[in-house]
Amino acid sequence: MQKKYHLVGIGGIGMSGLARLLLGKKMQVSGSDIAFSQVIENLIKEGAEVHIGHKAENVPDQATVVYSSDIKKDNPEYETAIRMKCAMLHRADLLAELLKDNKALAVAGTHGKTTTTSLLATVLVHAGLDPSFAIGGILPEYQSNARRGKGEYFAFEADESDRSFLKYHPYGAIITNIDTDHLNNFDDSFPLLIDHFKRFIQQVREPDHLFWCRDDPYLHTLKLPGHSYGFHPASDWRISSMVQKGFTLHFDLTYQGKSFFGVELALSGRHNASNAAAVFGLARTLGIAETNIRNGLQSFKGVQRRCEKKWSCGGVDFFDDYAHHPVEIETTLKGVRNAIGTRRLIAVFQPHRYSRIKDCLGTFGPVFDAVDELIITDLYGAGETPIPNVSHTSVQDEVEKISKANCQYVQRGALSQFLSRLAKPGDVIITLGAGDITKLGSETLPLIHIT
Repeated sequence: MQKKYHLVGIGGIGMSGLARLLLGKKMQVSGSDIAFSQVIENLIKEGAEVHIGHKAENVPDQATVVYSSDIKKDNPEYETAIRMKCAMLHRADLLAELLKDNKALAVAGTHGKTTTTSLLATVLVHAGLDPSFAIGGILPEYQSNARRGKGEYFAFEADESDRSFLKYHPYGAIITNIDTDHLNNFDDSFPLLIDHFKRFIQQVREPDHLFWCRDDPYLHTLKLPGHSYGFHPASDWRISSMVQKGFTLHFDLTYQGKSFFGVELALSGRHNASNAAAVFGLARTLGIAETNIRNGLQSFKGVQRRCEKKWSCGGVDFFDDYAHHPVEIETTLKGVRNAIGTRRLIAVFQPHRYSRIKDCLGTFGPVFDAVDELIITDLYGAGETPIPNVSHTSVQDEVEKISKANCQYVQRGALSQFLSRLAKPGDVIITLGAGDITKLGSETLPLIHIT
């Protein structure tokens, strides 16, 4: 009998990827979410049965019910599944099951997981290895965040945010960095977060396929096995030079006296050169030919919501980025500034989650220095209970005291009208945040009347 899976919150980026992997294995897949979306429309076309709204009657008999850490215990489908004695799987447990028959290649770290995993998957595809992958973003080349291949490798993101990455024992891994994010899930203890990363790294089965960033101030203190990478002179795989021309990077890489000159990548920022260096090194340890690695990196078309160019109109370019942590924001904006030169850069920031803003207060001040105009809008709570004295004002007050950027607040509902009046030919506008700010581009475009 065909096995049935029911995914609560099937429209989420992680859950929709799991649904695609199950569909690729010819499993019967159903699920539910609170609102219809393009992701759900695509899943229906691929064969999933999707219900809008969480209701008890959505849960099929004898189904394995899959849930994420965001699903509350009083969710009617979760409660029903318990009452019906369904098999229950956290999404990380399901992913761990799907990885079993492959050589799993994990990408872990507070920042950069999605882009790095996407780069790795692209290189594996261009090497003719027909990999599987599960990514926290949509790859435009495949119009998907997950793929079931016939090859032995499986590239995936190992999410530390809810501690679930300890469920994996990958064949190889890339560790991009460790930073103070999601501390509410680690008892507000950074040492506990560090300890979890150490435990995860110990679970990597083949240290020769373990890569970690030497530039990270925490990783280099852990005396890790494997290979280090980055700009630091002590890196095993060292980026010896880098030039950015527009939104294209060119960098040289050295390893044990051998140089790899002129690696090209259609992205911006030092962080992306670092991500590509990790993928280059890991691919070489897997025996992938240098030509295939270069071709894969050069052909990479980016990831949706990672400095994604949404449209150009009347000389105005509009970008959208998922960055919501201060380190991510500053890194993204520096990359964009290097790419656009002296053009006016307008950033629209939507603070994300009360807990994150509370943890990060005191670090926002200088992160917007690369922009000319900064617009801060209402905090997107993502379902969290508000925390007293934590709001968009907390961020705005800090930035206005320190940053060189011209900063102002605009209510979320008024943003599109405001931007349409502010924009001038030559401007670059970028939205930053993990909430509904991603919709602002499509809301603003019809109002732009620059000739």
